[in-house]
Amino acid sequence: MSTGFAYSDDFLQHNAHPRVPHFESSNRLLTCMDRLSKAAFFPYFYKPEIRPISAEILSLVHTEYHIQKVQDSAGQKGYFDGDTPFTEESWLSAFSAAGSGIALVDALIEGKIKNGFSLLRPPGHHAERDRIMGFCMFNNIAIAARYLQLHGFKKIFILDWDVHHGNGTQEIFYSDPDIFYASIHQYPFYPMTGSYDEIGYGLGKGTTLNVPMPVDSHNAAYIKAFEKKIIPTMERFEPEIILISAGFDAHKRDPLGGMKVTTLGFEKLSEMVLSSAYHLCEGKVLSFLEGGYDIDALAECVEVHLTILDSFS
Repeated sequence: MSTGFAYSDDFLQHNAHPRVPHFESSNRLLTCMDRLSKAAFFPYFYKPEIRPISAEILSLVHTEYHIQKVQDSAGQKGYFDGDTPFTEESWLSAFSAAGSGIALVDALIEGKIKNGFSLLRPPGHHAERDRIMGFCMFNNIAIAARYLQLHGFKKIFILDWDVHHGNGTQEIFYSDPDIFYASIHQYPFYPMTGSYDEIGYGLGKGTTLNVPMPVDSHNAAYIKAFEKKIIPTMERFEPEIILISAGFDAHKRDPLGGMKVTTLGFEKLSEMVLSSAYHLCEGKVLSFLEGGYDIDALAECVEVHLTILDSFS
């Protein structure tokens, strides 16, 4: 088995109007692909076909109104919210990004890959059941998690290390005892959620962990938080698979974050998670790109993350 890598040129079709530059642009992925094309390991990755995702699968997470809102944006220009513009083919990027997780799950179930990464956009962790926000249209990682449940996975651990709290993913699984959501993020910061006392609700109480970090937190602080909180929580939950919302905007060069994590820091965090996954769930890990807006730092981090995935495949 190898590492899966999901990517489509469809992801490049979503852009703000050319006269209104936006941090979340197709240049993010183009820079990553240029760097990966020079990596010795990249040709050996399994690259699954991303098929059109059905409304039935999307409805495992989102309301009919939400899905239709994205669909109805086809051929139009505008804003879903103040942060999330769309142009004529943004809908295509959103549907394909959501479908990329399904492609990775299918490849994993079929035994073609042991772990995988989707170099997707638009990102997804801010998208709630019925709300588009924060650059995010569909919640890509949540859709993959529900699809895994549909295929018999009983315990799923979602780790979100984006600099912003994944309010959408938390909202979707807040009452689900079988999907554990853990987030380490800058706080207080957009979207002003993710405090310590947000721990889940009802049957899901205790299956949400938030690790808010102060501005300027660096590698050592993140590593300590992983050692003391994230990894022990993951090991107690004993998941069958780990999903990562892999945002790299806690990097010290990122223009939107306020953290001091370096590329080597993200390499260490990746290694810690994969090492734990090796013992917990036979190394089953699927990662989904979230943020990261210094494009060179993003490309560096994606490469080291994939290097670690490859070393455990």
